[in-house]
Amino acid sequence: MNQSKKKRKSLSLRLQPYEGDVLAEVVDYLNSLPKDEAQRKVADILVAAFLPVARYSSGNFTPEQIRFACWEAQDSLNKHGSYMRLALSVEQPQFVLSQPALPAPVVTVNAPSYLSNALESPELEGEAADSIRPATLVPGQASSQELDAIFGGD
Repeated sequence: MNQSKKKRKSLSLRLQPYEGDVLAEVVDYLNSLPKDEAQRKVADILVAAFLPVARYSSGNFTPEQIRFACWEAQDSLNKHGSYMRLALSVEQPQFVLSQPALPAPVVTVNAPSYLSNALESPELEGEAADSIRPATLVPGQASSQELDAIFGGD
């Protein structure tokens, strides 16, 4: 379809961050650019960050199309990060654990709470270990035992 015959969509957005806020730094940078360049940069990053979610939310795309949109978005964001590091002469971060990993606390959101003493009581095995885990954190989803059967458990 010819570009001139397509209906245009509009997004009006007004950002007014407080001075000293990181968003204020970004706003100052974008305001320093020519208007068309700032709009292009914002459009590019919005597409990279939100296209998969927008397609999912619309309900008009297949899971395969959403999967590809996610992969393309991830690739675009990775390239953006690489370009930033190159342009700003910042090395690639190296993630090395300098000390033994500590067990992370259990964090749940809107899920049934339970106490896990699996880390403090390593002698628990089999049914005793399974009994301290909830059947599932998300109602209607696979239980931890079913996931262990698929991916292998301790």
